[in-house]
Amino acid sequence: MTAGSEKRKGIVYIDGYNWYHAILKHHPEWKWVNVQSFFESPRPHEDIISVKMFSALIEHDADALERQKRYFTALQTLPKVRLVMGFFQARLVTCRATDCGRQYSVPEEKKTDVNLAIELVDDALNNRCDSIYIVSGDSDIQPAVEWVAKNRPHIKILVYVPALPAEQATRRTDYYTTRRLNVDCRFLPLGGIKDHQMKPLVKVADGKFVARPHLWQKDPAGMRTD
Repeated sequence: MTAGSEKRKGIVYIDGYNWYHAILKHHPEWKWVNVQSFFESPRPHEDIISVKMFSALIEHDADALERQKRYFTALQTLPKVRLVMGFFQARLVTCRATDCGRQYSVPEEKKTDVNLAIELVDDALNNRCDSIYIVSGDSDIQPAVEWVAKNRPHIKILVYVPALPAEQATRRTDYYTTRRLNVDCRFLPLGGIKDHQMKPLVKVADGKFVARPHLWQKDPAGMRTD
C-alpha cells in the first residue's frame, strides 16, 4: 500500500468493555480518553486512518448509560473515530449455592467479538491498511487475527492486551508466539493516557456542549471514585 515517502496506514480496533474492565474502571480519571490522539501520538511516522471502538449501551443502568452516552457523543466529534455497537442481552442463571436454586437474569454483552472480527477481516481483504492494532485480551478474536496473519502476511499486526501493571503477571501475551505468525502481542502502554483526555467541555455537531461526567475525575483528596 505504501510507496516512496508515503506514510504507512494503520487501523486501531478497541474492544471497549475488555479495556474498560481491565483498565478504565480502576481509573475513572482516564475514562474521558481521546482514543484518536492516544493511538496517534506514539506513531508520528504512521497515518492512523481509523480508530474503531466496539461497545454496547448499558441499558440496565440509567446513570452509567447517561455517562456512557456523553462519552460516545464526545468521541463522535473526533474525525477518525467510529463506534461499532453491539447490545446487552439478559441471560438467565441459576444460583449454585447449597439449597438456593434461585434464578435471576444478568446482562451479557453480545456481538462485540464478532463485530471486531468482521471489521478486521474486511479491512484486510480490501487492503485498507499496512498495520493493525488491536486492543483486547479476549482470545475469542484469535481465529480472525490468525486468518489475517496467514492470508495477508504483509500487514503488521500488534495485539495490545489491556492490563494494569500490578496484574500483568497474571495475564497472557503469548497467544501467538508459538504459531510462527507475523503477530506481536504485548501489554498496552499506559504512560501517556492521562495526557490524552478530551477537554472538559466538548462542542458537538449542533453547537451545544457535552460535559465530562463529574465522577470521571479524581476527588479533591486525590482518591479514585467509581
